[in-house]
Amino acid sequence: MPWVTIKTGVVGTDGLETILREYLCDWSAGCANVAEHVLGAAPDVGLVCAVCPEHAAMSKNRMSDSRAD
Repeated sequence: MPWVTIKTGVVGTDGLETILREYLCDWSAGCANVAEHVLGAAPDVGLVCAVCPEHAAMSKNRMSDSRAD
């Protein structure tokens, strides 16, 4: 899974270090943007495909083009 975790070194009011965690785009070209849109999931096997807004738009356009054929 393309998770990125950053330990900030900042301690919150709860006494725990603040940790930033983001899931990166699953696009095959190695996109380093944060994933914001889920294209599909297979919860039974623990798989999710999530992409950034740019690749979500590209995927939507491809779906539209394939339905037009």
